[in-house]
Amino acid sequence: MNIPHKKIIRIAIHTLFWIFAWFFFFFYYKRYSEVNIFTLTASIINLIAAIATVYTFNYYLIPYFLLKNKLGKFIALAFVAIVMFFYIQLLLTLFLLVKLLNTGSRLFPEMIDAMMLFFNMFFVVFVAIAIKFYKRWNEKDFREQQVQKDKVEAELQMLKTQINPHFLFNTLNNIYVLAMRKSEQTANVVLKLSDILDYILYRIDAPWIDIRNEIRIIENYIELERIRFTERVNLNFTFNFITKNIQIPPMLIIPFVENAFKHGVAKSIEKSWINITIEEIDHMLHIAVSNSKSPNTIKSEAGGIGLLNVKKRLNLLFSDSYVLDISEKNSRFDVNLSIPIIKCTAND
Repeated sequence: MNIPHKKIIRIAIHTLFWIFAWFFFFFYYKRYSEVNIFTLTASIINLIAAIATVYTFNYYLIPYFLLKNKLGKFIALAFVAIVMFFYIQLLLTLFLLVKLLNTGSRLFPEMIDAMMLFFNMFFVVFVAIAIKFYKRWNEKDFREQQVQKDKVEAELQMLKTQINPHFLFNTLNNIYVLAMRKSEQTANVVLKLSDILDYILYRIDAPWIDIRNEIRIIENYIELERIRFTERVNLNFTFNFITKNIQIPPMLIIPFVENAFKHGVAKSIEKSWINITIEEIDHMLHIAVSNSKSPNTIKSEAGGIGLLNVKKRLNLLFSDSYVLDISEKNSRFDVNLSIPIIKCTAND
Protein backbone atom coordinates (compact mmCIF):
# COMPACT_ATOMS: atom_id res chain seq x y z
CA MET A 1 0.00 0.00 0.00
CA ASN A 2 1.41 3.37 -1.05
CA ILE A 3 1.29 6.05 1.66
CA PRO A 4 0.75 9.59 0.31
CA HIS A 5 3.81 11.83 0.47
CA LYS A 6 2.04 14.45 2.61
CA LYS A 7 0.99 11.80 5.14
CA ILE A 8 4.59 10.56 5.44
CA ILE A 9 5.80 14.12 6.11
CA ARG A 10 3.03 14.61 8.68
CA ILE A 11 3.94 11.39 10.52
CA ALA A 12 7.63 12.35 10.47
CA ILE A 13 6.90 15.81 11.95
CA HIS A 14 4.73 14.32 14.71
CA THR A 15 7.38 11.72 15.51
CA LEU A 16 10.12 14.35 15.66
CA PHE A 17 8.05 16.52 18.00
CA TRP A 18 7.42 13.66 20.42
CA ILE A 19 11.09 12.68 20.40
CA PHE A 20 11.94 16.21 21.54
CA ALA A 21 9.15 16.03 24.15
CA TRP A 22 10.58 12.76 25.51
CA PHE A 23 14.03 14.36 25.83
CA PHE A 24 12.42 17.23 27.74
CA PHE A 25 10.89 14.81 30.27
CA PHE A 26 13.98 12.62 30.39
CA PHE A 27 16.36 15.45 31.29
CA TYR A 28 13.99 16.65 34.01
CA TYR A 29 14.27 13.32 35.82
CA LYS A 30 17.96 12.93 35.01
CA ARG A 31 18.67 16.02 37.10
CA TYR A 32 17.75 14.04 40.25
CA SER A 33 18.82 10.53 39.33
CA GLU A 34 21.31 8.66 37.21
CA VAL A 35 20.19 7.15 33.93
CA ASN A 36 18.36 4.03 34.98
CA ILE A 37 15.05 2.26 34.62
CA PHE A 38 13.33 4.97 36.66
CA THR A 39 14.40 7.92 34.48
CA LEU A 40 13.53 6.03 31.31
CA THR A 41 10.17 4.73 32.56
CA ALA A 42 9.09 7.99 34.24
CA SER A 43 9.85 10.02 31.11
CA ILE A 44 7.87 7.53 28.99
CA ILE A 45 4.91 7.78 31.41
CA ASN A 46 4.97 11.57 31.05
CA LEU A 47 5.22 11.24 27.28
CA ILE A 48 2.23 8.88 27.00
CA ALA A 49 0.10 11.18 29.19
CA ALA A 50 1.11 14.21 27.08
CA ILE A 51 0.36 12.39 23.80
CA ALA A 52 -3.08 11.31 25.05
CA THR A 53 -3.89 14.85 26.23
CA VAL A 54 -2.67 16.56 23.05
CA TYR A 55 -4.55 14.31 20.63
CA THR A 56 -7.70 14.46 22.74
CA PHE A 57 -7.63 18.26 22.54
CA ASN A 58 -6.39 18.69 18.97
CA TYR A 59 -8.56 16.05 17.28
CA TYR A 60 -11.66 15.91 19.46
CA LEU A 61 -12.32 18.70 21.96
CA ILE A 62 -11.11 21.67 19.89
CA PRO A 63 -12.60 20.76 16.45
CA TYR A 64 -15.91 19.33 17.75
CA PHE A 65 -16.61 21.77 20.58
CA LEU A 66 -14.41 24.90 20.69
CA LEU A 67 -14.41 25.59 16.92
CA LYS A 68 -18.16 24.93 16.77
CA ASN A 69 -18.84 27.55 19.46
CA LYS A 70 -19.82 24.97 22.10
CA LEU A 71 -17.75 26.77 24.72
CA GLY A 72 -19.57 25.43 27.80
CA LYS A 73 -19.15 21.79 26.78
CA PHE A 74 -15.54 22.43 25.75
CA ILE A 75 -14.61 23.89 29.16
CA ALA A 76 -16.29 21.03 31.02
CA LEU A 77 -14.74 18.28 28.91
CA ALA A 78 -11.34 20.02 28.87
CA PHE A 79 -11.34 20.13 32.68
CA VAL A 80 -12.25 16.43 32.88
CA ALA A 81 -9.53 15.51 30.35
CA ILE A 82 -6.83 17.52 32.17
CA VAL A 83 -7.69 16.07 35.58
CA MET A 84 -7.99 12.52 34.22
CA PHE A 85 -4.73 12.44 32.27
CA PHE A 86 -2.75 14.19 35.00
CA TYR A 87 -4.19 11.81 37.61
CA ILE A 88 -3.14 8.83 35.49
CA GLN A 89 0.33 10.33 35.05
CA LEU A 90 0.69 10.99 38.78
CA LEU A 91 -0.65 7.55 39.72
CA LEU A 92 1.76 5.72 37.40
CA THR A 93 4.69 7.83 38.63
CA LEU A 94 3.84 7.03 42.26
CA PHE A 95 3.59 3.34 41.41
CA LEU A 96 7.03 3.56 39.82
CA LEU A 97 8.44 5.28 42.92
CA VAL A 98 7.07 2.52 45.14
CA LYS A 99 8.83 -0.02 43.00
CA LEU A 100 11.99 2.07 43.26
CA LEU A 101 11.74 2.19 47.07
CA ASN A 102 11.62 -1.60 47.21
CA THR A 103 14.97 -1.71 45.46
CA GLY A 104 16.55 0.59 48.03
CA SER A 105 17.26 3.31 45.49
CA ARG A 106 17.85 6.87 46.65
CA LEU A 107 14.90 9.24 46.09
CA PHE A 108 14.61 13.01 45.82
CA PRO A 109 11.46 15.01 46.69
CA GLU A 110 11.61 16.69 43.25
CA MET A 111 10.87 13.34 41.61
CA ILE A 112 7.29 13.45 42.84
CA ASP A 113 6.77 17.24 42.89
CA ALA A 114 3.15 17.38 41.66
CA MET A 115 3.38 21.02 40.58
CA MET A 116 6.48 20.40 38.48
CA LEU A 117 4.98 17.26 36.96
CA PHE A 118 1.86 19.24 36.03
CA PHE A 119 3.89 22.15 34.62
CA ASN A 120 6.19 19.91 32.58
CA MET A 121 3.36 17.90 31.08
CA PHE A 122 1.15 20.84 30.18
CA PHE A 123 4.03 22.94 28.89
CA VAL A 124 4.46 20.27 26.20
CA VAL A 125 0.69 20.04 25.73
CA PHE A 126 0.40 23.82 25.35
CA VAL A 127 3.20 23.93 22.75
CA ALA A 128 1.61 21.10 20.73
CA ILE A 129 -1.85 22.73 20.80
CA ALA A 130 -0.36 26.12 19.86
CA ILE A 131 1.41 24.55 16.86
CA LYS A 132 -1.86 22.94 15.77
CA PHE A 133 -3.72 26.24 16.08
CA TYR A 134 -1.04 27.98 14.01
CA LYS A 135 -1.33 25.27 11.36
CA ARG A 136 -5.14 25.62 11.33
CA TRP A 137 -4.81 29.39 10.98
CA ASN A 138 -2.39 29.00 8.06
CA GLU A 139 -4.66 26.46 6.34
CA LYS A 140 -7.69 28.70 6.84
CA ASP A 141 -5.78 31.70 5.48
CA PHE A 142 -4.64 29.64 2.48
CA ARG A 143 -8.20 28.42 1.82
CA GLU A 144 -9.54 31.98 2.05
CA GLN A 145 -6.87 33.19 -0.37
CA GLN A 146 -7.67 30.32 -2.73
CA VAL A 147 -11.40 31.07 -2.53
CA GLN A 148 -10.67 34.73 -3.26
CA LYS A 149 -8.42 33.79 -6.17
CA ASP A 150 -11.07 31.46 -7.60
CA LYS A 151 -13.67 34.18 -7.13
CA VAL A 152 -11.52 36.73 -9.00
CA GLU A 153 -10.88 34.27 -11.84
CA ALA A 154 -14.59 33.45 -12.07
CA GLU A 155 -15.50 37.14 -12.13
CA LEU A 156 -12.91 37.85 -14.82
CA GLN A 157 -14.21 35.00 -16.93
CA MET A 158 -17.77 36.24 -16.47
CA LEU A 159 -16.76 39.76 -17.50
CA LYS A 160 -15.01 38.42 -20.60
CA THR A 161 -18.09 36.48 -21.64
CA GLN A 162 -20.12 39.65 -21.19
CA ILE A 163 -17.75 41.66 -23.37
CA ASN A 164 -17.40 39.15 -26.20
CA PRO A 165 -21.07 38.90 -27.34
CA HIS A 166 -21.45 42.66 -26.96
CA PHE A 167 -18.48 43.31 -29.25
CA LEU A 168 -19.46 40.54 -31.69
CA PHE A 169 -23.04 41.77 -31.95
CA ASN A 170 -21.93 45.21 -33.16
CA THR A 171 -19.51 43.67 -35.68
CA LEU A 172 -22.24 41.45 -37.13
CA ASN A 173 -24.39 44.52 -37.54
CA ASN A 174 -21.66 45.98 -39.77
CA ILE A 175 -21.69 42.91 -42.01
CA TYR A 176 -25.48 43.02 -42.16
CA VAL A 177 -25.36 46.62 -43.46
CA LEU A 178 -22.82 45.67 -46.15
CA ALA A 179 -24.82 42.62 -47.19
CA MET A 180 -27.93 44.76 -47.58
CA ARG A 181 -25.95 47.10 -49.84
CA LYS A 182 -24.50 44.09 -51.73
CA SER A 183 -21.07 45.60 -51.25
CA GLU A 184 -17.97 44.04 -52.83
CA GLN A 185 -16.23 44.60 -49.51
CA THR A 186 -18.34 41.96 -47.76
CA ALA A 187 -15.75 39.19 -48.31
CA ASN A 188 -12.96 41.35 -46.86
CA VAL A 189 -15.12 42.20 -43.88
CA VAL A 190 -15.89 38.51 -43.28
CA LEU A 191 -12.12 37.81 -43.37
CA LYS A 192 -11.49 40.47 -40.76
CA LEU A 193 -14.36 39.13 -38.67
CA SER A 194 -12.78 35.68 -38.91
CA ASP A 195 -9.58 37.08 -37.42
CA ILE A 196 -11.57 38.73 -34.65
CA LEU A 197 -13.42 35.48 -33.91
CA ASP A 198 -10.13 33.59 -33.77
CA TYR A 199 -8.94 36.14 -31.24
CA ILE A 200 -12.08 35.85 -29.15
CA LEU A 201 -12.40 32.05 -29.27
CA TYR A 202 -8.78 30.94 -28.95
CA ARG A 203 -6.73 33.80 -27.47
CA ILE A 204 -8.96 35.58 -25.01
CA ASP A 205 -8.87 32.73 -22.46
CA ALA A 206 -5.22 33.57 -21.73
CA PRO A 207 -4.90 35.98 -18.78
CA TRP A 208 -2.33 38.10 -20.65
CA ILE A 209 -1.59 38.58 -24.34
CA ASP A 210 0.94 40.48 -26.41
CA ILE A 211 -0.29 44.03 -26.98
CA ARG A 212 0.38 43.64 -30.71
CA ASN A 213 -2.45 41.12 -30.91
CA GLU A 214 -4.84 43.59 -29.33
CA ILE A 215 -3.66 46.34 -31.70
CA ARG A 216 -4.22 44.09 -34.73
CA ILE A 217 -7.78 43.39 -33.63
CA ILE A 218 -8.37 47.08 -32.99
CA GLU A 219 -7.18 47.84 -36.53
CA ASN A 220 -9.55 45.18 -37.90
CA TYR A 221 -12.40 46.61 -35.88
CA ILE A 222 -11.63 50.13 -37.07
CA GLU A 223 -11.65 48.95 -40.70
CA LEU A 224 -15.06 47.37 -40.15
CA GLU A 225 -16.41 50.58 -38.69
CA ARG A 226 -14.85 52.71 -41.45
CA ILE A 227 -16.82 50.67 -43.97
CA ARG A 228 -19.98 51.18 -41.98
CA PHE A 229 -19.61 54.96 -41.52
CA THR A 230 -17.74 55.65 -44.80
CA GLU A 231 -16.61 59.31 -44.75
CA ARG A 232 -18.45 60.30 -41.58
CA VAL A 233 -15.51 59.79 -39.25
CA ASN A 234 -12.01 61.21 -39.16
CA LEU A 235 -9.94 58.68 -37.19
CA ASN A 236 -6.36 58.91 -35.96
CA PHE A 237 -4.78 55.79 -34.39
CA THR A 238 -1.16 55.94 -33.17
CA PHE A 239 0.88 53.70 -30.91
CA ASN A 240 4.45 53.92 -29.68
CA PHE A 241 6.28 51.83 -27.07
CA ILE A 242 9.90 50.89 -26.51
CA THR A 243 9.52 47.80 -24.33
CA LYS A 244 9.19 44.58 -26.30
CA ASN A 245 6.60 41.88 -25.62
CA ILE A 246 4.33 44.07 -23.49
CA GLN A 247 1.49 41.99 -22.02
CA ILE A 248 -2.02 43.27 -21.37
CA PRO A 249 -5.31 41.59 -20.45
CA PRO A 250 -7.19 40.60 -23.63
CA MET A 251 -10.08 42.80 -24.75
CA LEU A 252 -8.89 45.64 -22.52
CA ILE A 253 -8.61 48.45 -25.09
CA ILE A 254 -11.25 47.37 -27.64
CA PRO A 255 -14.25 48.37 -25.43
CA PHE A 256 -12.95 51.97 -25.32
CA VAL A 257 -12.72 52.04 -29.13
CA GLU A 258 -16.10 50.37 -29.47
CA ASN A 259 -17.60 52.91 -27.07
CA ALA A 260 -16.18 55.79 -29.15
CA PHE A 261 -17.97 54.50 -32.26
CA LYS A 262 -21.19 53.40 -30.58
CA HIS A 263 -21.82 56.47 -28.41
CA GLY A 264 -20.04 59.05 -30.56
CA VAL A 265 -20.06 58.45 -34.30
CA ALA A 266 -23.20 56.29 -34.44
CA LYS A 267 -25.30 58.90 -32.62
CA SER A 268 -24.14 61.88 -34.66
CA ILE A 269 -25.31 62.88 -38.13
CA GLU A 270 -22.40 65.27 -38.54
CA LYS A 271 -18.80 64.44 -39.37
CA SER A 272 -17.16 63.00 -36.28
CA TRP A 273 -13.63 62.35 -35.06
CA ILE A 274 -11.89 59.71 -32.95
CA ASN A 275 -8.32 59.87 -31.62
CA ILE A 276 -6.69 56.71 -30.21
CA THR A 277 -3.20 56.78 -28.69
CA ILE A 278 -1.29 53.95 -27.03
CA GLU A 279 2.15 54.90 -25.73
CA GLU A 280 4.76 54.01 -23.12
CA ILE A 281 5.68 56.75 -20.65
CA ASP A 282 7.85 56.20 -17.57
CA HIS A 283 7.31 52.44 -17.47
CA MET A 284 3.54 52.87 -17.69
CA LEU A 285 1.27 52.11 -20.62
CA HIS A 286 -0.98 55.05 -21.38
CA ILE A 287 -4.13 54.55 -23.45
CA ALA A 288 -6.12 57.56 -24.54
CA VAL A 289 -9.35 57.36 -26.54
CA SER A 290 -11.23 60.55 -27.37
CA ASN A 291 -14.23 61.05 -29.58
CA SER A 292 -16.60 63.78 -30.61
CA LYS A 293 -20.24 63.58 -29.59
CA SER A 294 -23.32 65.45 -30.50
CA PRO A 295 -24.19 68.20 -28.00
CA ASN A 296 -27.76 66.86 -28.01
CA THR A 297 -26.70 63.38 -26.91
CA ILE A 298 -27.88 62.51 -23.40
CA LYS A 299 -24.93 62.38 -21.02
CA SER A 300 -23.90 58.82 -20.16
CA GLU A 301 -22.85 58.06 -16.58
CA ALA A 302 -21.00 54.85 -17.36
CA GLY A 303 -20.29 55.00 -21.08
CA GLY A 304 -21.97 51.69 -21.82
CA ILE A 305 -21.77 48.09 -20.65
CA GLY A 306 -18.30 47.67 -22.15
CA LEU A 307 -16.73 50.40 -19.99
CA LEU A 308 -18.45 49.14 -16.85
CA ASN A 309 -16.96 45.70 -17.40
CA VAL A 310 -13.51 47.15 -18.12
CA LYS A 311 -13.62 49.04 -14.81
CA LYS A 312 -14.43 45.83 -12.94
CA ARG A 313 -11.64 43.95 -14.69
CA LEU A 314 -9.14 46.72 -13.92
CA ASN A 315 -10.07 46.60 -10.23
CA LEU A 316 -9.64 42.83 -10.13
CA LEU A 317 -6.38 42.77 -12.10
CA PHE A 318 -4.52 45.92 -11.01
CA SER A 319 -6.16 46.93 -7.71
CA ASP A 320 -4.75 50.42 -6.93
CA SER A 321 -1.90 50.37 -9.47
CA TYR A 322 -3.88 51.79 -12.40
CA VAL A 323 -5.44 55.17 -13.18
CA LEU A 324 -8.64 55.47 -15.20
CA ASP A 325 -10.08 58.89 -15.95
CA ILE A 326 -13.32 59.17 -17.92
CA SER A 327 -14.66 62.64 -18.68
CA GLU A 328 -17.60 63.76 -20.74
CA LYS A 329 -18.13 67.28 -21.95
CA ASN A 330 -20.73 68.88 -24.15
CA SER A 331 -19.06 67.91 -27.41
CA ARG A 332 -16.48 65.23 -26.54
CA PHE A 333 -15.86 62.08 -24.53
CA ASP A 334 -12.38 61.25 -23.19
CA VAL A 335 -10.95 58.07 -21.69
CA ASN A 336 -7.43 58.03 -20.24
CA LEU A 337 -6.05 54.81 -18.79
CA SER A 338 -2.60 54.16 -17.30
CA ILE A 339 -1.54 50.64 -16.31
CA PRO A 340 1.80 49.11 -15.24
CA ILE A 341 3.79 47.57 -18.06
CA ILE A 342 3.90 43.79 -17.79
CA LYS A 343 6.67 42.24 -19.83
CA CYS A 344 6.54 38.71 -21.19
CA THR A 345 9.20 36.38 -19.75
CA ALA A 346 11.10 33.75 -21.70
CA ASN A 347 8.86 30.98 -20.35
CA ASP A 348 5.59 32.71 -21.27
